Amino acid sequence: MQRDGTPRVTATPMVATETDVARRVVAVVLVAAGVAACGLSLLQVAGGPLGQVRLVVTVVFLLLGPGWAVAGFLRRAPAAHVWLLALGVGVATSLLVGQVMVMTGFWVPAGALSAATVLSVPFLVRHAVSPR
Repeated sequence: MQRDGTPRVTATPMVATETDVARRVVAVVLVAAGVAACGLSLLQVAGGPLGQVRLVVTVVFLLLGPGWAVAGFLRRAPAAHVWLLALGVGVATSLLVGQVMVMTGFWVPAGALSAATVLSVPFLVRHAVSPR
């Protein structure tokens, strides 16, 4: 009891659920994928085993990175909804950016990858480190 007679309120510690931990791990993996994709793009890796790694890392990041940055703001959503939203937003973003580049005649996929990374990574880092 406090001096004024009201009961003392104590904060309960937040316990991270398996879902929260999984979402954080995915966010960290996507940050690493985005940074790796940009790094390999800047090094102009093309062909060979490292070129195949660049392809996989870039496609995974562009399909899931922007969407996971958005989906991380969903609170109690089922895992299937989060994955579908992440994939949908990633595909839509990639298609929209590609369409704009085609329509304007300004085809710079490395720049689009860098822009997607710069815009997505801060939100992915936030989702990776912030408590729910």
